[in-house]
Amino acid sequence: MRALALVAITLLAPAPVLGADGLPMSRMLLQTGWALLVVIGLILAIYGIARRRLLPGRSSGNLIRVVEMRPLLPRTTLALVEVRGHEYLLAVSPTGTTCLAQVSGAADPGTPDFKAVLAEQPT
Repeated sequence: MRALALVAITLLAPAPVLGADGLPMSRMLLQTGWALLVVIGLILAIYGIARRRLLPGRSSGNLIRVVEMRPLLPRTTLALVEVRGHEYLLAVSPTGTTCLAQVSGAADPGTPDFKAVLAEQPT
């Protein structure tokens, strides 16, 4: 009976758990946690640099601005673009981009409807 109690105490008693390198498990977990934090920090730093320098549409000048885009067909879009204060209506498709009209300003209640503006444009 005493032998069984001694074996149970030996097996159940807290002992330092050692990893493969002979280091305590708590130290190995701490090293793994720090390594994980370093890797996450590097990923965030690279993402920040890439977002500032490599992504398109993040230019320092504001000469060209897309005011609005409307899809017409699955691969055709109507875009209203402002360039240096002038607005252009563009048709964007897989075959290319076409300038449909130069828009003269914001819509006022007194401006003609779409059919009247379209009738003015040369064909």
